[in-house]
Amino acid sequence: MRRAGAELESRLRGSRVQDAGLLPDGRPALLLWSRGSTTLLCIDAFGSPPLVTLETGELAIANEPGFTRALARTLRGMALFSARAMEGERLLRLTFGIRSRFGVGDEVDLCLELVPRFGNAVLVKGDRVVSAFKEFGFAQNPARAVAAGLTYEPPPRAPNAPALPRLIAESGADAAQALAFLESDDALREPLYVYRREGRLVQAHLLPLPAFADAALSREPSLIDLFAEDRANRIGAGERARTAQRRAALLRRIETRASAIEHERVALASRKLQAGERTHLREEGDRIYATLHELDEGLRDEAKDRAAKLFARYRKLGSSLPHVAKRERLLAAQREGIEALAWEAERAGDDELADVEKALDAIDPRRRSRDKPSKAPQRRRKPLEWRTPGGSRILVGRSPLENADLTFRVARPNDLWFHARGVPGAHVILQRDDRAPAPEEDVAYAASLAAAHSKARESGSVPVDYTPRKHVRKQPAAAPGLVFYTEAKTITVAPAVL
Repeated sequence: MRRAGAELESRLRGSRVQDAGLLPDGRPALLLWSRGSTTLLCIDAFGSPPLVTLETGELAIANEPGFTRALARTLRGMALFSARAMEGERLLRLTFGIRSRFGVGDEVDLCLELVPRFGNAVLVKGDRVVSAFKEFGFAQNPARAVAAGLTYEPPPRAPNAPALPRLIAESGADAAQALAFLESDDALREPLYVYRREGRLVQAHLLPLPAFADAALSREPSLIDLFAEDRANRIGAGERARTAQRRAALLRRIETRASAIEHERVALASRKLQAGERTHLREEGDRIYATLHELDEGLRDEAKDRAAKLFARYRKLGSSLPHVAKRERLLAAQREGIEALAWEAERAGDDELADVEKALDAIDPRRRSRDKPSKAPQRRRKPLEWRTPGGSRILVGRSPLENADLTFRVARPNDLWFHARGVPGAHVILQRDDRAPAPEEDVAYAASLAAAHSKARESGSVPVDYTPRKHVRKQPAAAPGLVFYTEAKTITVAPAVL
């Protein structure tokens, strides 16, 4: 903690607080400005282990809870004066303040209690708690309460905490020399011993750790950077696992819907076959009427009833043919949509999976009847964009919803629209601010991007259709991004190297 505090003070001393708020993942953070650039001081008080990291990014735009609101109101405009560690504990005390030209200052402390399973962040003025990320009373913790207005007491020291870390004590190092180094100022400056296995961080310390002799060793200058690396590795692994599970569940839904569509197509084919072979019903009815005079008087009424039923069945099968054909066309469009969504689910990044799920909902009757459309405004991301030397702007959709949004909201009527022929793929739009015809090389490059963002991206050459956007229409009752288009030209290109 002494090392972490020294690094934070060295990097951030004098930085001014521009704002405070939540990150998209829910962590509180301070936006600090110094020498023309900004840095996020991020507090992961409830992580495992709790950490403080320096990152780039933006604060979330949302209604902030009480603690982050208090942070912003109290610290905005203040500068960081110091960052100190509480001896022997996992606690950093960051002091912020304002100095007037008369030397009168106003100071506030942000206490980061980086204690595993009991992490917290507490804003303190003088000896009083202004606000805390997690407030609790004596009923929840008889040894200590943390709430606005109470006197701030640091976390109780761990009983019988060893003076020397276990890994060092068990390494056979001279205890007196190790302790002397850890308590010296050299420990705040010397490069760290960093151990990795297969490129992943497993341990770091101020002293060498013989227990990790089988790992790759490097000497590195920043503990704070290692905090960020460790958190990114842990969060990244967890997010990858969750994304893999979500993708697998989505693919199972797509497969189930595809099976339902195929089952209905088989049933329709059977009905169509029966309707096509219905002429024998009419012929049998005609034979009955042709031979009525040969029957006894008592059997004629029964024969007439049977003939009427045959004719009724004949007419019913005939009238069903237009409905069967209409349903077959709809199912063909849905099957095309399912094939496209299966490809989209495979290629989607973490941020695009939700779009694929919504697109699947649009053609899943069970979801449509169960889920009410959200009235909340949808957050739109910027599409992928390329600028060409010829002055064109090329935009590429990354998901079914982005494809639909790009084509029917962003694109202008005379912008060129591109799509790989006959395979699932992204919508690509070529725009020019001067509305002039696009150079041939820009058309070819836009087509190569459409090929690269399609299921045929591994092919050596891909036919790509393109047409003015005004000739593109949505397919009715189909997944978002499925369209009809006319007046198209075709160019064959190699997929762009991305």
